[in-house]
Amino acid sequence: MAEDEVPKRLQPKMTRGGVRVQFIWWSIWTALQLVIIVMKLVFESVWDLPDYLFVAAVILGLVALGFLLYVRHHDGHFWDAEDATRDDWDRRGREL
Repeated sequence: MAEDEVPKRLQPKMTRGGVRVQFIWWSIWTALQLVIIVMKLVFESVWDLPDYLFVAAVILGLVALGFLLYVRHHDGHFWDAEDATRDDWDRRGREL
C-alpha cells in the first residue's frame, strides 16, 4: 500500500473567491452579533431566552469562521495549482 494516493479536496466546489466572500459575510455576521450582545449588556440588566440566541449566533459565527480557515489551509495548494494552470494557459494563448 505504498501507492501514491491523490489527496482529496475538503470542499471540491468551493473556490478561493467563495471562501473570501463567505469569510467576509460570516465576519460581519459575528461582529454584528457581538455589537448586539454588548448593547444588551450595557443597556439591559435582565436577559430573556431570545437574548441568549445572540450568544448562540456568535458561537455559530466563530465555528463557521474556523471552518473556513481550515478549508483555506487544507485546499489552498489546490487553488494555487489551478491558478498556475490558468496562468500557463493564458501565457500559451498570448504566445500564439
